[in-house]
Amino acid sequence: MRRRQTAWLAAVGAVVLLSWQAQLAHAAENPTDSARPDSGRHCVVGLHAAQLGAATEPQATEPACFDTFAEAIDFATGGRVRLPKDATQVSERQLLAAGAISTARAPVARPLVGIEYQHTNFGGASLTLYGASGTGCYAGTWYGFPDLASLDFDNRISSGRTYSNCIGKHHDGTNYTGTYTYCETSCSTLGSMNDRTSSIKFF
Repeated sequence: MRRRQTAWLAAVGAVVLLSWQAQLAHAAENPTDSARPDSGRHCVVGLHAAQLGAATEPQATEPACFDTFAEAIDFATGGRVRLPKDATQVSERQLLAAGAISTARAPVARPLVGIEYQHTNFGGASLTLYGASGTGCYAGTWYGFPDLASLDFDNRISSGRTYSNCIGKHHDGTNYTGTYTYCETSCSTLGSMNDRTSSIKFF
């Protein structure tokens, strides 16, 4: 009798062990959202300049996406700014020193106009936007991206920074419509507009 109980317990233990191993293998192949790194993708888009009041709308380049924020900044600045691999932010001082953002006295080509972040306090995935033409938001020049869904960034922005004399106007509708909020220089949160931005205008 005791031998049968021992054999039965051993069989049950083997089944439980096999089931547990299968679950671990499945989890490794199909990680849940909570198990995935929260860094996400880091994408870069170039925006062509337009003049306020003009009939033409700004156009954008094809997005380029990277595994790290450092790679995205390297690409967005044309190699002018190199960051450590684990960097999640870049300072305005670094950008100025590298000639990656425009000032009234020193306009530059390919200036950064904004960096948008998935989470508050500049965390998570990022979207870096630079001027593919123009030298920043001077003399009535503006840049825009009318539909963030095409970048998989619709309703995902909760903080951001702006550069090159630009103010970021975050709209909850596409094509710069609906409720909006402004971000000037640095916004660790967009408040009631967190995770609601569908289009952005820099002016």
